[in-house]
Amino acid sequence: MKKLLSLFLLAGMLVSFTACTDETLNPLPGWDYSVHGYNIFDGIAFNGVKTARPQPYERDYSKNFSVTGQDASKVPFKIRWVSLDNKLTVNKIEIYVRMLEYYNDPEGNPKTADLSGNGKGRLYTTLTPAANRQWTSYTIDANKVLELYKNATVKYNKVTAVPVFSNPSRPRPAGAYFRVGETAKYGDVAADDFVVTWKLYTADGKVFDTFNPDSICGDPTPVSEANSNCQSVFGVK
Repeated sequence: MKKLLSLFLLAGMLVSFTACTDETLNPLPGWDYSVHGYNIFDGIAFNGVKTARPQPYERDYSKNFSVTGQDASKVPFKIRWVSLDNKLTVNKIEIYVRMLEYYNDPEGNPKTADLSGNGKGRLYTTLTPAANRQWTSYTIDANKVLELYKNATVKYNKVTAVPVFSNPSRPRPAGAYFRVGETAKYGDVAADDFVVTWKLYTADGKVFDTFNPDSICGDPTPVSEANSNCQSVFGVK
């Protein structure tokens, strides 16, 4: 009888402790709803193989700025946002462009200059997107990218900041201000790169930025309504 009474008392204490649990003190946050984006080069057809990733339209350098006549050079894209559970609505998408210049320092070491200065790029345009899983088209215009970066400087000699687009040691002529890769006059350097990223804004005030490319951005899921990525890269060809 004493043993039975002890068991009842212990059970009562456990119930009491459980009832007094304060969930606000739980160090693990609950799951929240999210959205992701999927940006691809426009005008490139699906290759017919559903399991093939990346598709031609999502591979880097699928389209590029032209070598000459860059005043008229444009790269077409389309982007869509995806809410897998239809719980959130994206009402604004910001498109950012990073410009990377490759060069060799005075000792001949290869260097990369991120002309945005912040590793995130500069705001190129703001889109009002279509509905969930529906495409919104836009283009990256060479003239507008030049306008974003025309005042960029780089310390090529590690000391003096030199304007990129009026650098006498490496001229960028009108109509061909974005450079192709070279192997002779300026050493072995790659063409300028342009990295497109985005931010998604939802109607309830959430913001989804580009994050770790090893996470959902690198998901090898076959072509589907759930596709995602975190950046698109193109250059000069």
